[in-house]
Amino acid sequence: MNKIIIQKGLFLDKQAYIQDGELKKIKIINKNQKYFEKDIFIAKKKKQNISMKSVSLALDEDTIGFMHYKEDDNIDYVLCQIKKLYANEKKPKLTKEITLTGKYVVYIANSSGINVSNKLKDTNILEVLKEKIDCDISRSAKIIIRSIVSNDDVDKIIKEIYFLQEKYKELKKKASLISKPQMIYRQYTGEELFLSKINKKIDKLIINDKKLATSISKSDFNIDEIVCDMSADLFDKYGVNTKISNLLKDRVNIINGINIYIQTTEAMHIIDVNSAGYIKYKDKNMNSYHINELVCQEIVNQIVLRDLSGIILIDFIDMNDEKLSQKLVAYMQDKLSQDDRKATITFINKSSIMQIIRKKEDLSLEENLISDNIILYNEDYVFEQVYEKILSVVREDTKEISVEIPLFENVKNDSYVRKIQENLNIKINAKYLNKSMFSTKVYIDN
Repeated sequence: MNKIIIQKGLFLDKQAYIQDGELKKIKIINKNQKYFEKDIFIAKKKKQNISMKSVSLALDEDTIGFMHYKEDDNIDYVLCQIKKLYANEKKPKLTKEITLTGKYVVYIANSSGINVSNKLKDTNILEVLKEKIDCDISRSAKIIIRSIVSNDDVDKIIKEIYFLQEKYKELKKKASLISKPQMIYRQYTGEELFLSKINKKIDKLIINDKKLATSISKSDFNIDEIVCDMSADLFDKYGVNTKISNLLKDRVNIINGINIYIQTTEAMHIIDVNSAGYIKYKDKNMNSYHINELVCQEIVNQIVLRDLSGIILIDFIDMNDEKLSQKLVAYMQDKLSQDDRKATITFINKSSIMQIIRKKEDLSLEENLISDNIILYNEDYVFEQVYEKILSVVREDTKEISVEIPLFENVKNDSYVRKIQENLNIKINAKYLNKSMFSTKVYIDN
């Protein structure tokens, strides 16, 4: 059963896609977020970098975006679209290739060709459409046929292509009449954009907003049943909040003690695979491959649910076998094919580290929910304090000690603990900070 839950809130709007009881996709939207991916603007040049062929563009009085341009592009006033959004006040990335998404096709202006989605099973439809679509359209825009279509939809596809072409012409005309930078078109609301990316038949949509429920019921989305549930918190009622809390943890337990640690730096995401001493095969390389294969599906789940993008480095268990490495790449590619986002996979220098580069489209779950304003002490400083304080209380017969450490648990901090244990020959029960310590508690005063 495919189910969508939409929770409209005071500060955040939340959307979740659940398939047969398993959370598959989640989106959190901050109501302070002014613009979204695929919003279309008439923008005005602010600053040009000729050597980098890039330009800063004013989207309105307060917002600046940036875009790369070609030699012959007119960049004084530009019809453009948000391609990527970033956290931490970084400028949104813009593009002149305007993309309009329909139920059956994706229309990309200023490009060319007709293609089909990689997930479309019946590729014969491509030849049928090439015969029926005007060549001028495929020369002026790229048409991508979406995965849900069949040969029975050919007439609807052609009708939608012409509709999107006219919509683009309207936008160009509107842009030519405007001299003040501003947003001129938003194809979808946040909720509609989420539904469009699911691109599947939905059995039930549960929502807490009557007006939005009515609007969606009049749309072209393939939804069997819409239920308006005015419960205080749908995400709490249907268990999604618990799953979000788990997604904000660094550690993910998988099976037989095997786990992964997920950490984010400014430049990349790092996923560390830990075997926990699990052994199934006597052959070390085969055992390593077995563990690595076991974690692939959960790694993909975490990448999609957390919306990790850009450079993702996965430190797998060493296999020391080129054939097994290539086999793991193929296996991971198969698992990533479930994702609607473009991604490339390689091993780095025949090591155990796999690199995934995943297209960024929006803010990650962590960027939306975790503040970067909490300042903690440097790890070296903290663990030097830990070491000194243990030395001050430990006796010759001390075998075990508990320590409260004012840092979050991760692989690096565990390594510091192990180093102190080895140095002092004692067992340390480390109690780290936990995000649950920062949970909200409300009490009724009598």
